[in-house]
Amino acid sequence: MIKNIENKKISITYEDKNIILPEEIKEKIKKGWQKFQSNNPVLYNGEVTCVNKYESSDNEINISCQKSDFAHYLYDERIGLPIEYSCINISAGALLETSDGYYLIGELDEKMSYPHVLQISGGNVDKKDIENGIVNIMKTVSREVMEEVNINLYDNSQVNNLKLKYIYETEENEKPKVQIFAKANLKITSEEMKNHYNVYLEYLKKNNLEIEFGKIHLLKKNNAIEILENMSNPKREYLIPLVTADLSNC
Repeated sequence: MIKNIENKKISITYEDKNIILPEEIKEKIKKGWQKFQSNNPVLYNGEVTCVNKYESSDNEINISCQKSDFAHYLYDERIGLPIEYSCINISAGALLETSDGYYLIGELDEKMSYPHVLQISGGNVDKKDIENGIVNIMKTVSREVMEEVNINLYDNSQVNNLKLKYIYETEENEKPKVQIFAKANLKITSEEMKNHYNVYLEYLKKNNLEIEFGKIHLLKKNNAIEILENMSNPKREYLIPLVTADLSNC
């Protein structure tokens, strides 16, 4: 479910402490990771920030987090764990719109853990985004957008109307996670964005740097939902609800 959070106070705290898991769960995760990595050797088991408490009211949202690792997250995502041992992921991103009314949608590269999945630019909270136990979620958003599509959200020559605007709260039948989204209007057209990204993609290839988006899709707003529904790629759960919510706010 997508909710508008423009007028809400958001507090996200982090405790540098591992989520406690029983030994039998750890063993399952270990074996799962070995299998995942044998299928995709480039996978890296880094630290992951997980939600251990989430409270929401009309005026504010309070989230507290601890840490686990990507093996825990990926096992829970692909195979599943009881809710008390779940790795409830917290991530953030930005829905980007070009000056001529196109949404920018990324398609994950085939070497990523979810090849060809469609999503907006975004990713997990990193330790770089945490200072004195406080998560700066806009730092997560801006870092991910810069890494993935080489857009500086704080550069007034590239972007205007940057707002922290939406949150995705999972439904009862979905794997729990918390995803926070900004909305930003780019000062370039869809064609200029396409050219900008192609240049950036060549730079990443030339310098042997990680490519997160193998390609980008620019979808005209007035038929974005129809296009997404007709695309055969797997999609992040939030994607169509997020675009739908944004269109309803136009």
